[in-house]
Amino acid sequence: MASSPKTPAEETVEFDALETEVKQLDLDIRKARFDYLNSATAIDVKGNSSASGANSRSAAVIVKRTEDEKFKGQHFTRMVIAKAVAHMELMKGNHVQAFAIAEQRWGKSNPNLAMILKADVAGGGSLSGQWGAELVQANTQYTGDFIEFLTSRTVYDRLPLRAIPANVMIKGQDGAATGYWVGQMKPIPASAQSFSDVSLVPLKVAALAPVSNELLRDSTPAAEQLIRDALVDASSQRVDNTFLSISAAVSNVSPAGILNGLTAGTSVSADAAGVIADIKALYRNFITAKNASDLTIVMHPSQAKAVSLFMTTLGIPQFPNITAQGGTLLGDTVVTGDNVEGGHLILLKPSDIYRIGDTGVSVEMSREATIEMSDAPVGEGAGPTAMTQKMVSMFQAEMTAIKVVRSINYAKRRSDAVAFVRNVDYDGVES
Repeated sequence: MASSPKTPAEETVEFDALETEVKQLDLDIRKARFDYLNSATAIDVKGNSSASGANSRSAAVIVKRTEDEKFKGQHFTRMVIAKAVAHMELMKGNHVQAFAIAEQRWGKSNPNLAMILKADVAGGGSLSGQWGAELVQANTQYTGDFIEFLTSRTVYDRLPLRAIPANVMIKGQDGAATGYWVGQMKPIPASAQSFSDVSLVPLKVAALAPVSNELLRDSTPAAEQLIRDALVDASSQRVDNTFLSISAAVSNVSPAGILNGLTAGTSVSADAAGVIADIKALYRNFITAKNASDLTIVMHPSQAKAVSLFMTTLGIPQFPNITAQGGTLLGDTVVTGDNVEGGHLILLKPSDIYRIGDTGVSVEMSREATIEMSDAPVGEGAGPTAMTQKMVSMFQAEMTAIKVVRSINYAKRRSDAVAFVRNVDYDGVES
C-alpha cells in the first residue's frame, strides 16, 4: 500500500533535519582532518584573541618531531625550495605563495610544512602575544634542524668546547708563580708570572651554491638532498679542515688551527705497543701542566679502525671499546672525523678551547644576482676590482643562487690545551 504524500510542512521539517545532519558530518570531517594534521607531532600556538578585521586568524602549527624525514634537513630544504620557486614565479608575474607550492608538492606527506609556510607569508608581529610571534619559533625549529645535520658531520661541533660570548676579552694566567724557602734576613727572590688574554670576534664560514631552476622544480627527495648537501658540505668541510690544522690565522678572515705553533711528537711504532707509547707521550705535556683530566682523543676513522683490530695472542681485542666511529681508548673519549689528517693523533681538553656561541645558519637566495663563478673571486666591497670573466647572470642562465653564512670563531684557552703526534700509521692504514 502506497504511503500518503507528505505535506509541505513535513517536507520542510525533513529537509531541515537532513541539512543539520550534513552540516554536522562536514564539521566531523573537518575536525578529523585537523586532528590528523596535528596528532602527536605538533602543538597549537595561540594567536591574537581579537575576532575583528585583519587580526582574526587561526593559529599556526609548529612541527616538533621530524621522524618522517627521509634525510636530516629535509623539512628545512623543502622550505627553502618552496620559497625559491615562489620567488621564481613572482618574477614571471605569477603571484604564487610558498605555502601553495609546499601544499601541492608535499601536502600529503608533509601537511604541517604547508601550514607553517602559509603563516609565514602573511603580515604580523614578532612580539609576545602577537599572532606572528610563532613564526620566529617556526624558523628557529628549522634552523636547529639544519644545524643538527651540520653538527653530525664535523669534529668541531661534536666536541664539548667552552662557549663564550663574542667580542669580549678574557684575561687569564698562563704560568704559575714560584715560591722559595728564604733564610733569616735573606732577600726574597722575585717570582715571575705570565698572563694571557683571549678575545674572539665573529668570523664567517660561507658557501655559495648556484643551482639550475630545473633542479629547484624537481620535487623528488633526491633533488632536495642534492641541494641540502650543496648548502652543508662546503661549510662543514671548511670548519674542520681549519680547526684541526696547523695553519696560521688570517687577520679578520679565519682563525688559526688548534695545532698551529705546536711541536709535534713522532709516533713510536705501528703496533699496539706504539699506540700506548704515543698516548703516554701526549699525556706527558698535560701532566706537566697539571691539566690531565677530561681529555679527548681525536683521530681519523681509519686509524681508529686499525687500533680496534689489534689482537692479543689469544685472539682477544686489545682495545675493545673503540670503533671507526669513536668510543674510548685507554679510558679516554675518542672522536673520529674524516677531516682529521690521517697521520695525526690529537689529544685535547675541550673545556680549554673557547668557541663563540653559535648564532645559527643564515640562508639567502637570489635569481637576479650576477655571480662570479670562481673559487678565487676578485670582486670585493672594500676595494672593488673589475670583474670581466666567469660572470654569470642567474636570470639569464635560469639559475638561482643559494648562500649559506655561519658566524664562528674559536681559540685555545690555554697554550697547553692541545698536543699531537704526527706520522701515525697503525698497521699501515694511514690515509
